Amino acid sequence: MENKKSYTDLVKAYAMTQIKNEKFMAEIYAEMILNELLLTKRKERIVKKIDLALDRKDKKAFLLLTDELMDIEKQFGT
Repeated sequence: MENKKSYTDLVKAYAMTQIKNEKFMAEIYAEMILNELLLTKRKERIVKKIDLALDRKDKKAFLLLTDELMDIEKQFGT
């Protein structure tokens, strides 16, 4: 005997699939936003440390921090 689904069952299954897809996309979008916020805060902290290194005329710290900032910008294309 074949397992035939009614039109209603097919529509319900499709709707559930759409809901799962929408939840999945919402999770991905939320993760992207969180990652962007974390990256932005990390860059802000580095820039503040660079400014402090400049104020203190700490060349070694300045060079290390600017290298770190450039690596982040290369990695994330910002």
